[in-house]
Amino acid sequence: MGMTRHERLSLHKKQEKIQVRSGVPEAGDLREGVPVLRSTSEGVVEYVKINSVIHKTVLEREVTR
Repeated sequence: MGMTRHERLSLHKKQEKIQVRSGVPEAGDLREGVPVLRSTSEGVVEYVKINSVIHKTVLEREVTR
């Protein structure tokens, strides 16, 4: 089976830069499978929507000596 149009187009597309924005995103702000970084009261949080369910990961600060 050949590639879909979406798969062919994604081969020619540059990777998008991830920007850190502030605040918690609304469900409509997220695209399926595209991670978003947000600065919230919890710290820096990564949000991603998978199968219309929003998942979040709170990133921990690196402790350097």
